[in-house]
Amino acid sequence: MSDPMEAVAALMREVAASEILPRFRMLKDGDIEEKSKGDYVTIADREAELWLTPRLEELEPGSLVLGEEAASAEPNNLAIAQSDAPFWTVDPVDGTGNFVAGRETFGVMVAFVDKGRVRRAWIYLPVSGDLAVAEEGAGAFWHSGGKTERISSGRSPDDVSRIVGAFNVRFMAEDWRDRVELFADTVPRKSSYLCSAWDYAGLARGSHDLVTYNRMMPWDHAPGSLILREAGGVLRSLDNGLDYLPATLAAPHLAARDEESWQRFAEAIRKAS
Repeated sequence: MSDPMEAVAALMREVAASEILPRFRMLKDGDIEEKSKGDYVTIADREAELWLTPRLEELEPGSLVLGEEAASAEPNNLAIAQSDAPFWTVDPVDGTGNFVAGRETFGVMVAFVDKGRVRRAWIYLPVSGDLAVAEEGAGAFWHSGGKTERISSGRSPDDVSRIVGAFNVRFMAEDWRDRVELFADTVPRKSSYLCSAWDYAGLARGSHDLVTYNRMMPWDHAPGSLILREAGGVLRSLDNGLDYLPATLAAPHLAARDEESWQRFAEAIRKAS
């Protein structure tokens, strides 16, 4: 990894060790709030984002940070995603519901965006210490147990009975939700982490074949989009066929392990009735 890649990875490990893992399975009632039904925020989310924000800004002078919790408190911050200015996306604890429930399927996600494109990305899984990283045009890599390997998402099976999918339809318009659910009925193997960090890591490493989304908050999708793309995968709108960009905040999206599979799954979803 280049120095900027290493610097951000080190920050993510440090914030997990100081602000997140000490609170895992140790949360008190006053440490948890519900922003909306089923949408949790904890003291770990807030403290981790506050810790990361100034340190990321220091790494790239003149950059801004678009963090999930800051944007929740001040929605106007989302305007950052529509600009060409350099900015960081931060999801301090992705999969907060899992974190609250004591499940290990949560992660820390960071991306660096410049001129509207994701340039570098990191997904860190604090419990295992595994890390996925990508730099635009330089590939995606998985760091685990002291070893580093290049990630290749590979090709999905032709046999639908061997496909593993996750179908997030919350926030989708009714017509798209109906189509996705009808297609999902034809996929016997469904497995959802309820965590974008784990979704994208799974797609990029070939353990999942497809995932659908609609609410495209940059902190949830910018990191995984680059890691998936550099591994050979695709994240694209079902509605207009355009590749995902951080400025896109809502649209039915399909993530798949490879181009051919994306086309195949997208056609099946669009024709479902």
